Amino acid sequence: MHMNFRTHIDRPSFHRMRATGQVLLMLLAALCLATTARASEQCTSATGEPLSGQLDIVSWNIQKASNEGWEQDLAAVASEIDLAFIQEASVQAHIPEVLASPLHQAFAQGYTTAERETGVMTLSSRATSLRCRLTSMEPWLGTPKATSVTRYDLAEREDSLLAINLHAVNFTLGTADLSSQLRALAELLSAHVGPIILAGDLNTWSDERQLLVDRFTTGFGLAPVAFEPDLRTTVFGRALDHIYIRGLQAQSASVIPVATSDHNPLRVRLSLN
Repeated sequence: MHMNFRTHIDRPSFHRMRATGQVLLMLLAALCLATTARASEQCTSATGEPLSGQLDIVSWNIQKASNEGWEQDLAAVASEIDLAFIQEASVQAHIPEVLASPLHQAFAQGYTTAERETGVMTLSSRATSLRCRLTSMEPWLGTPKATSVTRYDLAEREDSLLAINLHAVNFTLGTADLSSQLRALAELLSAHVGPIILAGDLNTWSDERQLLVDRFTTGFGLAPVAFEPDLRTTVFGRALDHIYIRGLQAQSASVIPVATSDHNPLRVRLSLN
């Protein structure tokens, strides 16, 4: 016996179904856009230990600590540091154990697989008085990009130091998603009284992205640290890695060429104003 499983749909019904499908696709796209633009935030406070004197800091996208020899390079560039801002830090690599001095760790989870958990890691010689973890999403890839915010008491001062370790969203056509990621920091920056460091891989590979970052940081009184010679990693002729400061002065600044990551680490000595 022959059975015909082909279903007949009349033309008006077909057009109604197609219209309904288009509406659902539009709603789904709007939901995805809202989810992409929104950043989640989690903060915890604790009893901190004061920083004092000059501050030696390092910022480095370590490329998941996946290349042979990264341990030696990190130990060299981050010796005797007060703060280290590490992007694409792998938990499984046990990064803090590479450094001779015991350091406090603040980790914000980013891209994670079954084998490896990565994100941004801030290491400090003193315990934090506040830790915040923020997450934004790469709009095309649907993967998280993390930001770690830490605060440190300052010796013989009433104010405190705010340190932001940022790995910026990357794969976007415009700047809307990067703008949303930065705006998620606005409340913390507006409320903070005292010095600020914002460091990380900001993925400023276009004039538009760099201008957005410059306008945002300038709005909160942050100025870029200059490097000479400027050996920072570039894409389309634009440097990707930055350190912005407020209430601090750069006494020295250098970029250290390495072969163990696709980014060169930045090392800066700062003094409090």
